Amino acid sequence: MTPHEYSIIGHSRAKIGRHLGTLAGIVATGCALAIPFAFDVVRTFGFSLQVPTVLILPVSAAVIYPLVHWLFDHRAWRHPRMLQFLGVPDLNGEWACEGTTLEDSGKVRFAWTATVTISQTWEKIRVYLNTSSSRSASISAALVKEPGLGFVLMYSYRNEPKIGEKDLYQHIGYCDLTFNASADAAEGQYFNNKGRVTYGRMKLTRKDSSNGI
Repeated sequence: MTPHEYSIIGHSRAKIGRHLGTLAGIVATGCALAIPFAFDVVRTFGFSLQVPTVLILPVSAAVIYPLVHWLFDHRAWRHPRMLQFLGVPDLNGEWACEGTTLEDSGKVRFAWTATVTISQTWEKIRVYLNTSSSRSASISAALVKEPGLGFVLMYSYRNEPKIGEKDLYQHIGYCDLTFNASADAAEGQYFNNKGRVTYGRMKLTRKDSSNGI
């Protein structure tokens, strides 16, 4: 499934976009100057060459910006120093999940385990949860930094039972997870509705901590 956009409370993507535009302009200017210089160097070796206009005209910020943006969105933002500057955690990877579904009295109705997979870029995210009986994927999400606690990921999702699970029904739900400052563990709660009215708690542990900030 295709990742969807998510909001980051307190983080201005427009401001970062302006910085990326400035960087694209600098790179474009450098390329436009470098091409004639390279031909001048070649001429010093006795070759008679003219700089083709077709090489210079396309070198503009409008052409460079998509490349700069893609590199930042998929690669550069995940650098540890960049994460600190942005104030955004890198949640990419697989997480081991231990969940409990609760009774109205607060007692544990039953326990379950799952694998949570988070696919995240600077602009988009998708949260997948897979259990032995069903799977779910996020529909919308928001991320907020909580000073002294870490980061809270809030998302809505759609859950579908696996084939053969006759007692389960497709439903939608909401989950909020509080990740610690090192982004290698989280605790939270979930609520299901419209097809399966249940709620409970979740604990996540990163399977591979190499992606944390």
